[in-house]
Amino acid sequence: MTNLYGCDVEALRGFLARYDLPAFHASQIYAWLYARRRFDPADWSDLPASLRERLQCDAVFDPGKIVARTTATDGTIKYGISPDGGGTIEAVYMHYDDRVTLCVSSQVGCALDCDFCLTGKMGFVRHLSPGEILGQVAQIQNDRGLGERPFNLVFMGMGEPLHNYDAVLAAFRVLVDPRGFGLSRKRITVSTSGLVPAIEQLAAEPRRPRLAVSLNATTDETRERIMPINRKYPLARLLEACREYTTTTGERITFEYVLLDGVNVADDDLERLAEMTRSLAVKVNLIPFNPVPDRLPYRPPSRQRVLQIRDELLRRDVPASIRWSRGTEARAACGQLATEATR
Repeated sequence: MTNLYGCDVEALRGFLARYDLPAFHASQIYAWLYARRRFDPADWSDLPASLRERLQCDAVFDPGKIVARTTATDGTIKYGISPDGGGTIEAVYMHYDDRVTLCVSSQVGCALDCDFCLTGKMGFVRHLSPGEILGQVAQIQNDRGLGERPFNLVFMGMGEPLHNYDAVLAAFRVLVDPRGFGLSRKRITVSTSGLVPAIEQLAAEPRRPRLAVSLNATTDETRERIMPINRKYPLARLLEACREYTTTTGERITFEYVLLDGVNVADDDLERLAEMTRSLAVKVNLIPFNPVPDRLPYRPPSRQRVLQIRDELLRRDVPASIRWSRGTEARAACGQLATEATR
């Protein structure tokens, strides 16, 4: 049977056309799936009983299933989710004093092979569909009893979101639709390793999420070593795309900078980082590397050095902050997501 979870209103109308019933039923189903997060047609009380019965025979509305939970001492929860299309993905729930953030995946594995990221060591398995992306959000909302509570959402889980551009943007449109999940677009961030054509395409979208770019180095030599995508889109071209993006959209970009001891944290790196950001509408998010001793050959700098790097950037008038790790003992932190089943 066809899985209709992830369909927008127009696609639902197209499916319902076979029944020769009023088109407004599509909007009702859409609200049940995304605003109310109820997936069994038997529960859809404002639809005719005959339609509910036919839907149960002709289609499924499967957002995927939670198959594992790993909880860290700071309250972070890493979810293993089995999507309808097969494989296993990971998503993360993070609770702060003043907010909740969900981190979701866009692919099973990743094709870009960043050397400091465990997901990259899985290789690429497949793209996720819009429904498989939205299902992570819905299942965690239901599991944590979030109800109508607003939350932040980051596409920083498994995969390169802009490599799966169409599905990610389709999911985004349902997430920000007041009839769907109803999130503010300003609460949603997509992180990319630097796919320049997709950055340019995103700038032309009428509505778009916030953009974060995983920079992580200040020379092509270093960036190519840790991020192979730099061979195709070197720093000069990436920075020009970022400049055009901020000019076109009027929005600020976040540069994510994973701090790797002995690789990208020297004084010369700070000087170059300050120079390349000075003329851009950006802020820098410093991320101390999250170790995976048995898998990745890197380590973070000392806490003192991390603070020094932030302070030096601020002294150079570069907006900078630190994203301290959460959920590391659950392997739920940045760069630690991977599944044994597909590794």
